[in-house]
Amino acid sequence: MIRLITEHAQLIDWTDEKPHPLPENLVFLDLLNPSRSEEVEAEQWLEYTLPTREEMQEIEESSRLYSEKGALYMTAWVPVGLETPEPDTSAITFVVSPDTLTTVRYSDPLAFRVLADQVRRQCSTPVSSDAVFLLLVEMIVARIADTLQNIETDLRGVSRDIFAVDPNRADGGKANCDLNEVIKLLGRRNALVANLRECLVSIARMLQYFLNNAAPWMKGELAAQFRSVARDVKSLDDYTNQQTQEMAFLLDSTLGLISIQQNQIIKIFTVASVLFMPPTLIASIYGMNVKLPVAESPLAFLLVMVTVVMSAILPVWYFKKKKLL
Repeated sequence: MIRLITEHAQLIDWTDEKPHPLPENLVFLDLLNPSRSEEVEAEQWLEYTLPTREEMQEIEESSRLYSEKGALYMTAWVPVGLETPEPDTSAITFVVSPDTLTTVRYSDPLAFRVLADQVRRQCSTPVSSDAVFLLLVEMIVARIADTLQNIETDLRGVSRDIFAVDPNRADGGKANCDLNEVIKLLGRRNALVANLRECLVSIARMLQYFLNNAAPWMKGELAAQFRSVARDVKSLDDYTNQQTQEMAFLLDSTLGLISIQQNQIIKIFTVASVLFMPPTLIASIYGMNVKLPVAESPLAFLLVMVTVVMSAILPVWYFKKKKLL
């Protein structure tokens, strides 16, 4: 599918009839899941080739950042579906020339939908290829920043849950929370932060490459804005490092609390076995088929029962005195 935006902020959307040939005042050419015929049509109009889906997945920097016939080819990882339970990343290629920005993508990030909505509402829309590129990058970075803020909110909630003190408990113990769910949440957030960091690193490299190679034809005021976005990306990358360390601390703390709970359970069973050992020993002795002292006495049964009860009470008293119960 092909979407077009002209210099006059005219939007030709997916379902609109496309002009043939493509208009000369084209500023933004967006290809979403393009068919082979659409790729050929775009390449004929642009007069240079577009990368295939397999080429976009290459990880070598030379395959992701290069120039050809005066156009800059830049492929970056962009977050997709951040508003869904299963966010992901997708490779998007930006081909920037002095006249036209072309994007090749196989996913639909929010930034592209917002840009189309702005044009439909006739908001102020950039009228140059580098300005459209700047707007898209700004919206992608802002989306990442919002997601990192939401993750930080989740981490604060986890910290409150696992370290909160229950005021209703006389011993001032910790409030109960599902530590298994905490570990699952931390695992999901850690994977998301890792994906966002990968996106930030690729965007930072893309911006640096663009600033180094687009200087001859880029507008001067846009260069300062691109550098500002690059600084934002750097600060967000540092922020992901902080969040990664915070999640590692919370994970270690959660695993420590789980170990403490397991030790408490083992302690209870150990103390219970010790409490029942003396009564069991006495009952075993008097259960043997041999003649024992005072066995002939009428009070023998009562004496044995009193001994069994006292042998159970004395260990309980001792453990409570030592604050082991």
